[in-house]
Amino acid sequence: MTLKQRDVVEINFYHSGFGFKPHPAIIVSNDELNENEDFFYVVLISSKNTFPEYSYPLTDEMTTNKFQKKSYVKCQIITSEKNVIQKLGTMKKNYFDEMVEKIIDSIF
Repeated sequence: MTLKQRDVVEINFYHSGFGFKPHPAIIVSNDELNENEDFFYVVLISSKNTFPEYSYPLTDEMTTNKFQKKSYVKCQIITSEKNVIQKLGTMKKNYFDEMVEKIIDSIF
C-alpha cells in the first residue's frame, strides 16, 4: 500500500485503559520521509473536542470520505508524567530551535 501526505488512515492507537484500538488519523509527514522510512507522522482525528485551542474542526467537505460524527484533528501528541521513567537532561535552546526547523521540514 502506498501512503501519501494528506491520506486519512486508520491506525492502531494505544488508548489508556483500553489498550490498542483502531483510530482515524491524517498523514502529515512529507512523501519523501514516508517512502524512505518505515514510519510516518500522523495527527489523530477525534469526535471529542477536548482542548479546543489544540484542535482543528474537520468537516466532510474537507476530505474524500465522510465521518459519522463531528470530528476534530488533534494537533498535539499527548502523554502524561506517569509515562516518564526518568529525566535524562535538557537540550540547549539554539540546538532545539534548529531541530524544530528540521522537524518542520521533514513533516511539511
